[in-house]
Amino acid sequence: MEQRTKFYGRRNRGLVAALAVFILVLPHAFAGGDWPQFRGPNRDGKAAAGRNLLQTWPNDGLEAVWIYEGLGEGYSSAAVTEDGVYITGMEDGEGFVYALSLNGELRWKSSYGREWDRSYRGARTTPTVHKGKLYVMSSYGNAVCFDAQTGEPAWAVDTMERFGARNISWGITESPLVLDDKVILSPCGPDAGVVALHPDSGETIWISEGIEDLSGYCSPILIRRGGKDIIAQLMGETFVGIQADTGTLLWREQRRPTPSHRIQAVSPVFDGERFYVTSGYGGERGEVYRLSEDGTGVTSERRDSDLDCQHGGLVLLDAFVYGAADRNHRNQWLCMHLVSGEIAAQIRGVGKGSVVYADGRLYTLAENGTLGLVDPDPENFRLISSFKVPSGGRGPYWAHPSIAGGRLYIRHAANLYVYDIDAGRE
Repeated sequence: MEQRTKFYGRRNRGLVAALAVFILVLPHAFAGGDWPQFRGPNRDGKAAAGRNLLQTWPNDGLEAVWIYEGLGEGYSSAAVTEDGVYITGMEDGEGFVYALSLNGELRWKSSYGREWDRSYRGARTTPTVHKGKLYVMSSYGNAVCFDAQTGEPAWAVDTMERFGARNISWGITESPLVLDDKVILSPCGPDAGVVALHPDSGETIWISEGIEDLSGYCSPILIRRGGKDIIAQLMGETFVGIQADTGTLLWREQRRPTPSHRIQAVSPVFDGERFYVTSGYGGERGEVYRLSEDGTGVTSERRDSDLDCQHGGLVLLDAFVYGAADRNHRNQWLCMHLVSGEIAAQIRGVGKGSVVYADGRLYTLAENGTLGLVDPDPENFRLISSFKVPSGGRGPYWAHPSIAGGRLYIRHAANLYVYDIDAGRE
């Protein structure tokens, strides 16, 4: 597959289109924080604070600073650090990690094995970059660690072989959760629902037993409560909590009604006391769980039939949850009070899709490729600006946006589009 980077200026759409001018982009300052894994620094869809970003966009949209073409097929997002950009894609049935410079030049490309060449074919896993290493989990359960600078593989673990993992209808869809001393994965073998591997060797540290459920296309999060670091994860039919240092199963809650297709693809959000979890396909899918003060158990407080988010993620700001409904409020964007369940506001916006947050604005990417900038104020919930991201090939725009260093990263099919959203940069 041919791979290349197109370089552009900040807002010179007409000039570039007319002249096809290629210019060298100088390295940009990286103050404002990394986006080193799926859904940002804390896996909550929020960019690090400290960067002043554009509060509106030009009427004709943003012009890409650079576009990388030739990623192969996939729905994974970009992981971004001060050292570069990391993303996955599939070529001829094989999964690859692509490491790019912040200027969009290919630094290295390494295979992590077989990838999903069936329904909705392509890479799923977003790389997790931590302490000089990079971790991925293929749709066939192959967990691989690379040197983030060179792309040399450090170790690989076939979780299906080691843990008796069972695959699911559209392939395992998980981005590894990496702690300082553990790599957390959900292979979902009969006696190995969630496991911890050593980040340097891939050796098994612990196995969390008693889950007895398949993977739910979800990536786990880490929270702290009652002096405990706790892994919260949605499986095919259950919501589980696991003590991070020991692998002890703290709770296992059966979700009612049973999630359609055994899909719970939206990571939980947590406000310090309560979780909000949801899944798509209509029905009573949203639920609030209150976590006990010692972190050992949860209690269901309420359910709702409003925010049945399919797989575009949620953002929790103050007391409100934001996300796109699937069927209950057909393709509407909702601003919902976490505790009461009251819908404070809703808009059509760009249509159903994924959402992240930075500097007072929601960034919403529709499945059709329309990108929107939204004011999250419940009293002024509105679409401020929007434009259509170009196509990089076939399929919906399912990759979640990434924001780091004053830039916005949008992936579609084989292309990665990078936009300058720094308000202070000329």
